[in-house]
Amino acid sequence: MAVAHAAYVVGPVPDDPSKRGVPAGRPLSASADGFGGRAGDFDGDGRDDVASFTRGKGGDVYVARSTGTRFDGIGDLWSDEFAFWSQTPLAGDFDGDGRSDVAAFARGGKPTVSVALSTGRSFGPTTVWATSFAPDTDIPAVGDVNGDGKDDVVAFRRGSTPTVSVALSTGRSFRAATAWHRWFAPGTSIPAVGDVNGDRRADLVAFARGRSASVWVALSTGSAFRGATRWNAWFAENGASPAVGDVNGDRRADVVAFRRGEVTVALSTGRSFTRTAAPWLRSWAEGEAVPGVGDFDGDGRDDVAAFTRGGLADVYVARSTGSAFVASAERWHEYFAAATEIPQPGVFW
Repeated sequence: MAVAHAAYVVGPVPDDPSKRGVPAGRPLSASADGFGGRAGDFDGDGRDDVASFTRGKGGDVYVARSTGTRFDGIGDLWSDEFAFWSQTPLAGDFDGDGRSDVAAFARGGKPTVSVALSTGRSFGPTTVWATSFAPDTDIPAVGDVNGDGKDDVVAFRRGSTPTVSVALSTGRSFRAATAWHRWFAPGTSIPAVGDVNGDRRADLVAFARGRSASVWVALSTGSAFRGATRWNAWFAENGASPAVGDVNGDRRADVVAFRRGEVTVALSTGRSFTRTAAPWLRSWAEGEAVPGVGDFDGDGRDDVAAFTRGGLADVYVARSTGSAFVASAERWHEYFAAATEIPQPGVFW
């Protein structure tokens, strides 16, 4: 799939900063180091949909629902007061009702986490679920780490003191954050969350990238993460953008690497990722296109998406067969996540 380049970029029109929900003054969050999220099933029909966040002063959220063969409509406005400025937006089912919701992480010096629950047709009012989580430049993630059917939030503090904190969901708020691991994803490792052993609890995954390119996993016990073990010695090397998803439908999350033109996969055995990564698709998410992972056709296998953004704003999907992504990528939407809007799913590393 080649990515065309537009001669101009259409940006969102800023909303009135005095309206309810728009923070006054400067952005709350620190500059983004990167993040990755997976798709959400916002209407609860078993197929993952796509969302787009304008952020800035506008705080608009658009959703295009999957029909199984395309994303429907022109993108419906599901909220006009969510994820402002440079806040990090992620999807997850925080109340356990089978419909994905959205969370916004402010980070920086005022590390609040705001949630808007899905009604199936829109997102409800934005409420603060945590007032001290993922401060400074901590990397936020979402996953059901204790296996109770409700997604929790995870924060990775990388660098020389790589701590992983968790705030469990009660269905109405997040509990106080506690440290679940004291040494994971050090330095500039790329952290992610997914159920890699199929026990219905989300685990930790860290991609070292660079010249070492090892992949480390810490399994969840439901109340903490076990010690990190190496599950693959060479994956997502150099500057590849890694992601996690169950691409073969065995209920164990696998690892996916986007190399700006090639997608490789290492499948989970429940105890490791297959030693030799296999190319599942070539010519994908080239140029500045944003890649993502989600089960868009509802067959139990995660597919891959590519958002061209800019002035074209096309969305392409390559569906999983269980052993490869279908080479004839299909355009599922002709104008979604325009300009610099943030799509979910989206991998921003």
